Amino acid sequence: MSEIRDKRRRTDLDLFVLALIDSGISTPYELQKSAGLSPGATIPTLQRLLEAGFVRQEKPGLRGRTDHRITATGKKLLKSGWRELLDDGPSGDLDADLRVALLALWTGGERRLAAEFLRQSADKKLESIETLERNAHPEDLALLARWYVKLRSASVQALLKGEAAAALAMAEALPRKMSKNSRKIGHAVSD
Repeated sequence: MSEIRDKRRRTDLDLFVLALIDSGISTPYELQKSAGLSPGATIPTLQRLLEAGFVRQEKPGLRGRTDHRITATGKKLLKSGWRELLDDGPSGDLDADLRVALLALWTGGERRLAAEFLRQSADKKLESIETLERNAHPEDLALLARWYVKLRSASVQALLKGEAAAALAMAEALPRKMSKNSRKIGHAVSD
């Protein structure tokens, strides 16, 4: 994975965790259970956010749980940081693209932009399939290797088609707007 892609992935995850903390999900356990984030992703992300001054830790509470709170600097980053990711276009990682789309909706109230971003993610997957198809003619390989390459290519194409369909389904399923009264607890309202 390139350094740019890795940095981008950290940025979208950092912003997503900031949004989760801002919405009231404030412990590593809650991030794991409520949002499905792994401890391997959550702990380093929280550490980066703490070191950068975007969140602060509260005193440990019951059972040693430590709540995190977003700082004014973190709120400022959250308010505008997602736009650069949106402008850069989809990353090719469906989870990362979903996080960016949700940030556009949650933070910016930009459903149209979020849905278009997910559609672009689907298009990127479909373009990858076309590239695979153009390069999937390994006639110069030994029979066993040729079959392996062809079957592996068919498998990757099927996965990409599935991810493209998932991105399109997510674009359609995005809530129409966020309820201002229930935003802190994450309720969405459909038109």
